[in-house]
Amino acid sequence: MVRAPIGVGILGTGLSASMHVQALRAVPGVQVVAVAGTSLEKAAAFAQKWEVPRAVVGLEGLLAEPGVQVVHLCTPPYLHPAEVRACAAAGRHVLVEKPMARTVAEADGLIETCQRAGVTLGCMFQYRFMPLSQRARAGLAAGRLGRPLVADVFVKWWRGPEYYRSSTWRATREKEGGGVLINQAIHALDLVQWLVGPVVAVQGLVRTALHAIETEDLGLALLHYTGGAVGVLAATTIAYPGFPERIEVHGERGTMRLSPGQGRLEWYLKDRPEPLVEGETAQQQAAAQDPARVSLVGHIAQFTDFYQALREGRAPAVDGREGRRALAVVEAVYRSSAEGRPVALADLDRPGRPEG
Repeated sequence: MVRAPIGVGILGTGLSASMHVQALRAVPGVQVVAVAGTSLEKAAAFAQKWEVPRAVVGLEGLLAEPGVQVVHLCTPPYLHPAEVRACAAAGRHVLVEKPMARTVAEADGLIETCQRAGVTLGCMFQYRFMPLSQRARAGLAAGRLGRPLVADVFVKWWRGPEYYRSSTWRATREKEGGGVLINQAIHALDLVQWLVGPVVAVQGLVRTALHAIETEDLGLALLHYTGGAVGVLAATTIAYPGFPERIEVHGERGTMRLSPGQGRLEWYLKDRPEPLVEGETAQQQAAAQDPARVSLVGHIAQFTDFYQALREGRAPAVDGREGRRALAVVEAVYRSSAEGRPVALADLDRPGRPEG
C-alpha cells in the first residue's frame, strides 16, 4: 500500500523558506502544497519560482488549505507564539525555525500548547544532522577521548551593516530577542550540548562592539557542563571576513576539533602518532560570510527524521524540549551579563529575566 505524501505548508517567503522548500524536495513522502506570504504577490512569486501549487496570504490562508498537514514557520521569532497557537488549534503539526522563541518562558508556552493540542512541535537545529556531527558524537560516545574536560565554542562570523538594515526585526530585543547569540551562535550551542552534555551554568558578557544595532554583536561566556567539563563561548558578527564555526573538545585521551561549515573533523589522540582527519564536502558552507551560502545536507536529514517521526508516532530528534536547550543557554548568558554574576540554567524557571 502506497501512502499519500504528507502535505506541507510554508509560512514565509524569505531566505529560510527558500532553504526549506529546496530541502523538502529530497525528503521522501512529503510534498509542499502551499506557501503563504505577507502579500499574495510575494507568495505567488515564491510559488512560481519553486513550483509550489498554491499561494495564499498569511497563516489564516495557509490553515484554510485542506491539504496542509504540517506548517513550517519560516518567520521572525516574535511571531512564533501566536502562529504556533493557531497551528495547534487547527490540529496542524509545526516545525519552527530557530530560535523557536525569544525567551525560555515563550518556548515553554509553545511546548505546552502543542502538548495540549496533541500535535508535534519540532525546532530547526540542522547542525546535529550533518554527517561529521554524527561521527563526532559517535566517537565521543564510544569514549575516544575518555572523559571530556574542556568544550569550547567559537562562532566568529561577519555580518555587514546591510545585513542588519535589510530587516526591521533583526537584532532587536522586541522582535528577535537578541543578537549574535540568539541568531548565529545558537546552532553551535545546540551542537556542543548534543555532543558533550547540557550546560548547567554560565558566566557571560555581551556587548554591542561595532554595529549600529540595539542588541549584541559580541557574546562571551564561561560554560559549565553537567558532566563537570568547562569551556568558553566566543561569538561575534564583527570578525571580518568571517571564519568557520568550530567546536573543540579536550578530553583525557586527546582532542576533537569539529567545523561543520568547513566540513572538517579532526581527532588528535595520545595513542596515535598522526591525527585522524575526516572531510565531508557536501556539508561545506560559507554561512560565516553570507547567510545564503548554506549547505542543505543537515536540513534534508532533519526533515527526514521529522516526517519519519510523524509516521511512526514518536517525537522527532529535535522536539520542542530539545529546541529549548540552546535558547536557555543564550538567555542565561544575557541574564549573567546584565546582573554581573554566574547564572544557573535552573534559575531561568524563575520570573524576571532582564533584557540582554
